[in-house]
Amino acid sequence: MPAPFPDRPGGPKEDIAVRRITRAALTLAAAAGTAAALAMAAGPASATTYPPPAIHLLCATAPVNGAVHGSVCALASGQTTAPNTYSATIAASKVGNVTGTITFTVTAGSLPPGLTMSASSGSSTVISGHPTQAGTFTFTIKAAVGSHTSTMTYQITVTVQGPPDQLVCSPSVNGGFLENGACVLPDAVIGVPYQGHLSTSHQAGGTLSVVSGSLPPGLTLPATFTGAGDIVGGTATDPGIEPGRNFTVQGTGDQGQPLYQAYTILVDQNLPLAINASGGTNLTGTVGQSFAQNFFLSGGAGPYTWSLASGQLPPGLALQTFSDPRDANDELAGTPTAAGTYTFTMRLTDYAGQQATQQFTATISK
Repeated sequence: MPAPFPDRPGGPKEDIAVRRITRAALTLAAAAGTAAALAMAAGPASATTYPPPAIHLLCATAPVNGAVHGSVCALASGQTTAPNTYSATIAASKVGNVTGTITFTVTAGSLPPGLTMSASSGSSTVISGHPTQAGTFTFTIKAAVGSHTSTMTYQITVTVQGPPDQLVCSPSVNGGFLENGACVLPDAVIGVPYQGHLSTSHQAGGTLSVVSGSLPPGLTLPATFTGAGDIVGGTATDPGIEPGRNFTVQGTGDQGQPLYQAYTILVDQNLPLAINASGGTNLTGTVGQSFAQNFFLSGGAGPYTWSLASGQLPPGLALQTFSDPRDANDELAGTPTAAGTYTFTMRLTDYAGQQATQQFTATISK
């Protein structure tokens, strides 16, 4: 894992959580305390419902089975070729004192031909049937109970057969890792030519553009692409105090199907890869007691992978990923089972193929 105090401003960092108490926060806390004291002194007032009653349409993995694409909730795709039974649940949550059955109606656009929306059952409804026409269908649903309403725009893509084209984020495909909904691409390095692959599942071309955020300075994204996917390319320049850039792309696949994905690219300083052993290379542990030791690095370009180059790890200990999947196997952990002195060499490899090694000695006592 990166060193707690890295040598380079653009390299991987160990996040240190710092809780800041601002003057505004103190003022707000004081005001809240005063208000509470006044309320207690005044005695009970007229009854106020809290939280205020409301309903909200949902878009999540469960129970809606959707994903937010900007302001649109993209539901599961369908196909016209049998077997093509389709079902997607639309749900709404109730907040506060809301009673009664929620009704659902389509207020704009239309469902794909062959699909219908059932009568509501409590707090949800189901879109089901057998799609008969390929295409991308966008529609708005209104949920209502009494005077409380909520609207959301949904989208269903129907293909002739198979899933629609989509952007892929996978270490084995484009070196990307999906973290909090964003695809974190391999790092760029200042002054070094870069290619970040925005791969698609159909690998048959399409269009993409940045709809929010920005690319790192020096990098660009072509509006159209052929083959496996689009490429963020160029030579990164110094990004300033913020080493990472978040951006979202939107476009269409080979059959006009919608493409949408958030990405992150970190820009690293141009420094050689090294294992940071400032904490020492002599490790100690005790048989039967939990052991954990992180490895640290500087330089190079993520993602990184640690491995055993030679020697023997103490029995009962193994390499594992501490927290960040982009710093794989960066921790030696477990419970030692045999006393002795064990010498081993760790190998660190970055995404560009650079390698660094460092020897460690672990002394396990009884």
